Amino acid sequence: MALVDLFFSVPVAAGLSGLALLAIAVLLRRNTSRRVVLALSLLLYGRYILWRLLYTLPTDDLPSLLVGGAVFLAELYGFFQFCFFTFQSWSPTDRRPAPITRYPTVDIMVTVVDEPLTLLRHTLLGCLAQAYPADKFRIHVLDDGHRADAQRLAAALGCGYLRRPDRPRHAKAGNLNHALRHTSGELVAVFDVDHVPARTFLTETVGFFDDPRVAIVQTPHHFYNPDIFQRNLRVGGQVMNEQALFFRALQAGRDAHNSAFFAGSGGLFRRKPLEEIGGFQTQTITEDIHTSMELHAKGYRSCYLNRVLSAGLMPETFEGYLKQRKRWAMGCIQVLLRDNPLTKRGLTLAQRLDYFGSIFYFFFGVPRLICLTAPLASLLFGIPPLKADPAPLTFHFLSFFLASAWVMRPASRGSRNPFWSDVYEIAMCFALSFVALKALVAPRKERPFEVTPKGQRILKSTVSELSLVWPHLIVLGLLAAGLVLGARRLYLGAGDAGLPVSLLWGGVNLLLLGIATFVASEQPQGRRAFRLQRDFAGELLVDGDGIPARVLNLSEDGAAVVLPQPVLTAASSISLLLISPRGAPMRLTGRVVRQRRLPDGTVQTGLQFVNLDEATRRALADKMFGDAADWENDYRVQPGVAGSLRSLVRALTAPWRSFAWERRRTLRMPAGARCRWRTPEQLLIGRLEDMSFTGVSARFASAPNGALAGSLLELHQMTLKVSPVAIVRRWGHTRVRFRVESIEQGADRWRVWHEARWRST
Repeated sequence: MALVDLFFSVPVAAGLSGLALLAIAVLLRRNTSRRVVLALSLLLYGRYILWRLLYTLPTDDLPSLLVGGAVFLAELYGFFQFCFFTFQSWSPTDRRPAPITRYPTVDIMVTVVDEPLTLLRHTLLGCLAQAYPADKFRIHVLDDGHRADAQRLAAALGCGYLRRPDRPRHAKAGNLNHALRHTSGELVAVFDVDHVPARTFLTETVGFFDDPRVAIVQTPHHFYNPDIFQRNLRVGGQVMNEQALFFRALQAGRDAHNSAFFAGSGGLFRRKPLEEIGGFQTQTITEDIHTSMELHAKGYRSCYLNRVLSAGLMPETFEGYLKQRKRWAMGCIQVLLRDNPLTKRGLTLAQRLDYFGSIFYFFFGVPRLICLTAPLASLLFGIPPLKADPAPLTFHFLSFFLASAWVMRPASRGSRNPFWSDVYEIAMCFALSFVALKALVAPRKERPFEVTPKGQRILKSTVSELSLVWPHLIVLGLLAAGLVLGARRLYLGAGDAGLPVSLLWGGVNLLLLGIATFVASEQPQGRRAFRLQRDFAGELLVDGDGIPARVLNLSEDGAAVVLPQPVLTAASSISLLLISPRGAPMRLTGRVVRQRRLPDGTVQTGLQFVNLDEATRRALADKMFGDAADWENDYRVQPGVAGSLRSLVRALTAPWRSFAWERRRTLRMPAGARCRWRTPEQLLIGRLEDMSFTGVSARFASAPNGALAGSLLELHQMTLKVSPVAIVRRWGHTRVRFRVESIEQGADRWRVWHEARWRST
């Protein structure tokens, strides 16, 4: 025991921690030996857990032992989670598309219930645009919503339409199984209604099926809208998508063990193995992971192509997000209780560990709740959750905490921000704790399949938001009260030795809980359709002249482009010229809805499209979704520790940052020229304050009298017909905002003057 005491002594702990962290820092700087870094992090974590067990459990009385034991078990759960993470991210694959030697027939199945038909249309157009022999694939709409509009859309696009006569049980799995009985393709591709495939989806995945043992090919899920954390906390440019870790790192790691599983969409199956296991599994509400496990148990292989070949929608609201995660949690726990991967015949040891690890994750709710509320035992009741001096706690805990934060970038391949896993889990922990307990109490009860809402119009409802986070608010209040009482006891010298640790722990929990609570506050939705981030060249036609344009984002309703100069026109419409994926020119008619000058002197211009015909809309959809290469750009930037800390600070300020949409059609520029306002009854002399091509502001010494209709604003060699839209009398002057109705004289000079003012500002 003396050697053990020496190993965990402060000098040895400090030395080992320093050496390990130094080694990790050097290896990370060289961008090598990710496995060594993972191993060192795991060893530091294991040392901390062992130290906690041997030296820090409070045993003075029963309440302390119960609280301390619960906290230790919660931390032990976290250690096992890190073990599973290390195992699954140890040796990720990096497959390339397999060459196609033959073209098997493919049935593409698109499942739909009650989602907006615009989503279904985009997905069907993406399926139709496949760069695969047209006679070798057929598209089927699998409609569990029994909607005549969906049937008409499928027919209009030349797609098949299938629906179950009475919509029986088993939700999506039953829908797919019904379609399997009415189709005959050698391969089966499955897409959710919101997942639009790139045109190369089939050509890049079908080649893997040359190996007769391959039953599944899965691709990552990529999302073209921000997740609720990015959107509601307004950190979209700083924080990676919450699901990126699983699809970009963990699935690739599982692929090395032949345990990458079908993720519900964006996957391709060989029909024969599916039929061999009785189709998609219906015993649980997560048919994707359960079906994959059955195929692996039969000895079939899966391949994970870590390349974005489709794009879909994340849940747009916190309520929809929780609904999706509760279904995943319930379904995975059902798999554990009904078809335990640890005891299932046919699986390899690595497959057992991978499947159990994926299920084990969904039990995080209760351990997270324990760690979230543990400081309250000391702050409110004087019951310490652990017994430790600050020095050894610092060296043992802080070393593994820093190591796990540093290792996140290489281990996750840049797909997860350090510290943000805590925010995600705190946001879900109350809901998923209840789901886990419900599943364990009634493991055989059939559970309903709740469809994740997609394509929603986001509506602000304070009552609804509070109903989702009332447990968070209660714990938030208790932590705030506990911190006040604990700080008072510390000031009076009445606290126990562990009180400073509880104060720090409670303070961190308060901040993280606050961020997680802010996620429920839905932000206003300014557009009907999500814009896809794109980057390609175009040309804007304004009054017959072409302006070079760089497209930033795009939807069927509009676009944002960067121009070298502002759009100066009184015309009601302009045109954006693009080249379609097939090389033909594409003309998009629209109008300018906003302009904003950028720091580099260029102008970001918002366009709204109008009166696009069907052929143009199809070509535009292919332009938006067809090229998969652009999706990979979202994963180029890899977040680090410093950037993640800044994003947490930014998230904390989300409720106090204004959310405004810039709607000015034309740029305002300072003016300063003399002007004369001629009304039907008087002439006022004034001075322009600012101007745009379609509006001006001017200041006059006196207020106008009488009728103002038909007013003219006279400038040097220019006359504008104007309508006053706002008149404000203040400090002895009258400020008037005018809308320019027409240019009565000097139209060319008006344009030249604007261009000169813009260049000089």
